[in-house]
Amino acid sequence: MSYRVRLTETAKQDLREIAFYIADQAKDKGIARSFVNELRVSCNRLTDYPQAGALPKDHVLRSMDYRYITHKGYLIFYTVDEPEKAVNVLAIFNARKDYLRVMSRFI
Repeated sequence: MSYRVRLTETAKQDLREIAFYIADQAKDKGIARSFVNELRVSCNRLTDYPQAGALPKDHVLRSMDYRYITHKGYLIFYTVDEPEKAVNVLAIFNARKDYLRVMSRFI
């Protein structure tokens, strides 16, 4: 059964910030747009495989049923809402960031 992918406002803002950062660094809006589209495609793959993501090592995040997938050095954190058959993408950020600090806003 196919799940619906929903991006939270935080995840949408994360994508905007990633796009601005890449556009600034690469001096090319097309590269930024392309990469953000790749991140969206990764998110949309969860429609068929919502449980595919890894469980975080942190016991608090794990106990809250958070999962994550990676794409080219970025982490995509999400939860699965079984009753609604939905995947809620919570945050998208560079894997070099301390994910516990970033995700603490959701705890």
